[in-house]
Amino acid sequence: MKTTKLLCGIFCLLLSANLANAYDFMVDGVCYKKNSDGKSVYVTFQTTNNPSYQELGGSLNIPSSVHCSGKDYDVTGIGLSAFSGCNKLRSITIPNSVTWIGDYAFSGCSGLLLVRIGTSVTKIGSYAFKSCSGLTSVTIPNSVTKIGDYAFNGCSGLTKVEISDIAAWCGISFGGYSANPLNNANHLYMNGSELKDLVIPNSVTKIGSYAFKSCSGLASVTIPNSVTTIDSYAFDGCSGLTGALTIPNSVTWLGNYAFRNCIRLTSVTIGNSVTKIGSYAFKSCSGLTSVTIPNSVTTIDSYAFDGCSGLTGALTIPNSVTW
Repeated sequence: MKTTKLLCGIFCLLLSANLANAYDFMVDGVCYKKNSDGKSVYVTFQTTNNPSYQELGGSLNIPSSVHCSGKDYDVTGIGLSAFSGCNKLRSITIPNSVTWIGDYAFSGCSGLLLVRIGTSVTKIGSYAFKSCSGLTSVTIPNSVTKIGDYAFNGCSGLTKVEISDIAAWCGISFGGYSANPLNNANHLYMNGSELKDLVIPNSVTKIGSYAFKSCSGLASVTIPNSVTTIDSYAFDGCSGLTGALTIPNSVTWLGNYAFRNCIRLTSVTIGNSVTKIGSYAFKSCSGLTSVTIPNSVTTIDSYAFDGCSGLTGALTIPNSVTW
């Protein structure tokens, strides 16, 4: 009896899982699931264990709305694993009606060459484009505020990330280093031209974690007095940054790994409002020959200047530093 009850319980759980992912209707070969508002839908697949699109190839344009049973529905999302493993897909256009791209949505689409992301997308889920090795460029719209961890992990073909607003880019919450497509692409473009001399706009108060990580195409950066925080890994691996770097007086905190491996920097002047220099902040900046640390600094964390082999003279640590 107990065995029968256990088997029944397992069956119900499996059935519930499949029903949770089941589509409500299909239009032109694409499955849709209704949102809780009953007025909009997101793209999904038939069941968890039986994706619908494995043989889907060529170009796919997701519509902004679909019609079913006498009713129109806005398409607002691309669901979990919706097109995962669709190796024959070559391009996909996501309409402006879509506000989110789910986890694993296009994971493993190794044949995908082009993705057009609509201008209303605010969130790109974890692993969303993982192992899309055929992608050579991606345009991130200004609407995006969050990109989940590993979203662009394994996109080894990327050489270009296109944006149109630096302030919006600085404000994106990246889930990790491989959430940022720059980790592979290394080159950032704005309105068609590569950014070599980066000027952060005065509207920016925080340069977020991983914002320009591995952007080796950058040669210089100008940070305005509006910025108060340079977060962890913000410029980590920007090996093209050359010459002098000035941290303005408005900045109060330099995050961990903020300028690690910026090997061509020769001097750093830290503004007089910085109180803490994070761990590994300038690690392996081997080209540094001069660093100016103000009396405002009270903490220099572990390995902040580790591997700065060019600092052959005396480095003055102010009396304000307690640890």
